[in-house]
Amino acid sequence: MALHNHPEPSTYWNPDTVLEAVKGRENIKACADVGHWIRSGMNPVENLKKLEGHIASLHFKDLNEKTKEAHDVPWGTGISDVDSLVEELKRQGFEGVISVEYEHNWDTSLPEIEQSVNYFKKIVN
Repeated sequence: MALHNHPEPSTYWNPDTVLEAVKGRENIKACADVGHWIRSGMNPVENLKKLEGHIASLHFKDLNEKTKEAHDVPWGTGISDVDSLVEELKRQGFEGVISVEYEHNWDTSLPEIEQSVNYFKKIVN
């Protein structure tokens, strides 16, 4: 089981709240949504560091800007610092699930998703 964050003011928007909720519960982890952290004005790399050892999965995004209205862009073209996120996950030895979550251009997003997956493959090797 994993607690998924949404932007502030949702219950688990802050990783400190997630850590408090999972304290002493080995079977409950975090499903870290890096885009929602950015929308809440937080640094996703620092949040991954805070949650080290408590992350089961990620909803991975790259966003066009640091606002609540931000939308997805192909990975590596936005402000999310995808390379640093991946480096931090490598440092942690993360072996969980990374989900492509792409909500912009809903009906025609497949080329952008493909671009994101290709970028991800390039930087993880």
